[in-house]
Amino acid sequence: MAQIIKIQDCISRYEQDPYHYINQFIRLKKQRWQSIKEMAEKKKDSLHYDKEAADDETVGKRKKTFTLKRKKEASDINKGKEADEWFNGLDGETDESLIARIPAAGEELVSFFKEYVYEFQLKWASSTISDISRLSREIKSDKILHILAQQLPDSYFIMYRPVLQVNQAAVELSVLILTPLEIYCISFLEGEKDSAFIGSKDRFWKEKTVRGRERSLLNPAVELLRTGTVLSGLLKGSGIELPVRKVVVSRTSYIDYPEPPYGISICDKRHWKEWLEKQQKNFAPIKSQQLKTAKILLSHGVSDSMRRQEWLS
Repeated sequence: MAQIIKIQDCISRYEQDPYHYINQFIRLKKQRWQSIKEMAEKKKDSLHYDKEAADDETVGKRKKTFTLKRKKEASDINKGKEADEWFNGLDGETDESLIARIPAAGEELVSFFKEYVYEFQLKWASSTISDISRLSREIKSDKILHILAQQLPDSYFIMYRPVLQVNQAAVELSVLILTPLEIYCISFLEGEKDSAFIGSKDRFWKEKTVRGRERSLLNPAVELLRTGTVLSGLLKGSGIELPVRKVVVSRTSYIDYPEPPYGISICDKRHWKEWLEKQQKNFAPIKSQQLKTAKILLSHGVSDSMRRQEWLS
């Protein structure tokens, strides 16, 4: 699962210390997966357990032993607030309620775990120990962010339409994906299924649906070119040599644009799965230039946040 290190103008833990939190995320994710697998196994065993013949004292000892082991695992990894959040559950969720939600095993368990981690990703990308930003309803239900986070490798960093400070102005960029080998600037076009986006060099593009409807939208190439210019400016003189790829993407629609501007590529529903599979097969580990890029960009992040209630007293 890719790491969400910045969402729009939300405050992010990664802004404080990207190196620490990037490594922390991977460690806690691995440990929590082992813990949840154990919970699933115990739940699976309990399904075959004869409740009528169960001895209350024995059950109590089993539960106590498991709880103590789980607390020790959390302590072994990290004794700070971040580990507590992962191992105490979301919003103070108890062991009992978490176990009740966990599937017994199989693919359902993997899907459950990805959703579980995604909730923490949103939390880390919109809060620190002392401050918090409000995530919009649109972000919480955003399909693109959800797909990218859950299907890209751990070594990928997502900056989702980040707002950065550039020359005393706040600028919202396109979606940035920092991979170990390159940087993707992506403009996603979400239209009706099987519709066609008609590209041009004009200010507006058109979307034509299978039902004959038509709508206008801003030329996504403009945003991508602006994003590329901002990246070049912020990374200038840093010694970073990661290639920058600018892509217009539509998962469910076609894009008709035979001659896009130089440096911009097109990826519509005919190529989306192929592109995603290519990224999933990228087993390159996190690179130093990738970390350095993340740190530079995050240092220019604009954050709109408020003090947590418990820190106001």
